[in-house]
Amino acid sequence: MPAHKRKPYYNGATTMQELLNAVCDYYGDPVDDRKEEDADHVSLHDVADEFDITVMKARKLLITGGLYSTSLSRKVQDLHAQGLTVAQITEEAGLKRASINSYLPYAHIIHNLPDISIKAERQKQYRVRKRNSNRTDAEKEEKLWQEFIYLQGYSPSSTN
Repeated sequence: MPAHKRKPYYNGATTMQELLNAVCDYYGDPVDDRKEEDADHVSLHDVADEFDITVMKARKLLITGGLYSTSLSRKVQDLHAQGLTVAQITEEAGLKRASINSYLPYAHIIHNLPDISIKAERQKQYRVRKRNSNRTDAEKEEKLWQEFIYLQGYSPSSTN
């Protein structure tokens, strides 16, 4: 599919692969709870902080890259491979849906990447418009006031 004319160089798969490679490079050697771990090894929290992502997204990226394996991640992946749905796995493993998803490797493009597709931009704008249309007049006035305060002292010439 040709690139969109507003973002001719956008490629979601490339963007995802670049992030996956960067996270895996930063994390270093694989971690498997069946083997002894180096005490100085980078943690999931370190990865999340470094890339400004959640710990769950960091874990999911590392699982996708084949660098993170624990008894729980293997259990969730085994249940999924047996054909159980995420809802069934939540009952079996006693975890919430988001946790289950974070233990499964990515099958598609990662959500909330810094560089997003035109479709994702449109969806984001639609959600903002919908949220704004549901606000009361008082809420709209408060939001406008917050914007005035935020822009206080702004000068277009100061950005050059």
